[in-house]
Amino acid sequence: MSTQQRRWWRVFAVFCAFALIVAACGNDDDDADEPAAPAATEAPAEAPMDDEPMDDADEPMDDAEAPMDDEPMDDADEPMDDEPEVMLISDECAISNPESNFEIDIMGWEFPITTQYAEELDDCEEGNYSFNYQFLDSQEARSAMTQDAASGSPSFELYQGSNAFISELANSGFVRPLNDLIDKYRDEFNLDQIDSAFWEMATLDGNIYSVPMVSNTMHVFYNEPALAELGIDVPTTFDEAFQACADIQDAGYDIGFLYMLSAGWAWQIEFDSVLGSLGQQPIDPVTGAPNFNTPEGVEAASILKRMWEDCAPNASNSYSTDDVQAAFQTREAILGHTWASRAGAMDDPEASTVVGEIQFAAALTPGTGTVAAPAYIDGWMIPAGTPEENVEKIFLAILAATDQESQEAAAEFGLVTRTGVSNPNGPRNAAAAEASLVNGRGVDLTHPAAGIARAKLGEALVSILDGTPIEEALAAAEEAYLAEAEEQGVL
Repeated sequence: MSTQQRRWWRVFAVFCAFALIVAACGNDDDDADEPAAPAATEAPAEAPMDDEPMDDADEPMDDAEAPMDDEPMDDADEPMDDEPEVMLISDECAISNPESNFEIDIMGWEFPITTQYAEELDDCEEGNYSFNYQFLDSQEARSAMTQDAASGSPSFELYQGSNAFISELANSGFVRPLNDLIDKYRDEFNLDQIDSAFWEMATLDGNIYSVPMVSNTMHVFYNEPALAELGIDVPTTFDEAFQACADIQDAGYDIGFLYMLSAGWAWQIEFDSVLGSLGQQPIDPVTGAPNFNTPEGVEAASILKRMWEDCAPNASNSYSTDDVQAAFQTREAILGHTWASRAGAMDDPEASTVVGEIQFAAALTPGTGTVAAPAYIDGWMIPAGTPEENVEKIFLAILAATDQESQEAAAEFGLVTRTGVSNPNGPRNAAAAEASLVNGRGVDLTHPAAGIARAKLGEALVSILDGTPIEEALAAAEEAYLAEAEEQGVL
């Protein structure tokens, strides 16, 4: 059994445990108002000192009767329990309170589960922490964080990112290894409850660069009563999906099967997933040699082009992830494929008109047995240029927001990373997510050239929307990739 297979059997075990707990609970499985700045937690009243004068009633009868233990002690003999206790902020933020106000600026992108984690961080504002969030479109956020880190004097203390982005920043030396702090707080915060497969996604060359907080993948979403009304079965293969999308459009829907292909990064993720389901990785994991300008690469890109042209010509090329989510929530789309982390939003009565109607299935396969789905985590990172005296306070805030209590709250909105943690009100997509993770193409590569390949593929593939033939797009991506990878000395 290969290393990757062993890793995903571990993930399979995690999700089996997750599914069992959800079943036991009777379940299958964007800004909060900023609170006013709180006052610092008051210190407790000082305990009376043993050496304080006693009143007459407390004095010993005479010197002969006084026990030896009552002799005055010097500082070296001071009892240990007189040492000051570490004051925790609260039960909800069980970390030590900084002596003075400590402000943390956070950069990332927002979806329901990250909104909940932000609320968990807000609990620490009962003490001397304060948090400022800047949530952007995911592509804009990644670009802004890369530029911020490259400056050498970052303006932000926390970066949010997926495993692919974590490895890109780590390869560039832009984020700080966290091994020392993870080892220090491993037992206190039960960090071994986060499965090793998730830690591996945040690891490069033995260094851990993030605390995993979200587990994510992609899979099929479908409106069960709408498909039943049309007599359409849920597809499992791409061929079945193309037939279903034609039948749905014949019934009067504008969208037959919804993929999100509006940006280069979206094309790249979907391309890598379809290519992986065809049994090929975009680059060689050891040498970095490109594998995407191949017959399998042409087939993968052709499937995506058909999903755009035939199944959602006025949506796939312009809908963001939020737009795709809204399309399912309003019955504009009744069949499609998107991020598992958006499942919880389907049952949000404040945003969804189809509460209880959307169901979930594993991602599609070309018939190989491997489904076109990635394995992702999201976590927080600390920029490498952060002053060392601030690092531990930032890390403690991460731990406060990803402890067991916080992940139990976050599990209402998506898949978390601690084994056995769930929420009875959590999304109903656990089985679909598990199947997509276990049978999918796996994690993004961490080769030093992998980030270059992703960037060049995204730039070239999105040009298909403007009429560039697939073969030309892949050839352009290969040429650009080889030139930059060789220039940077990573091939």
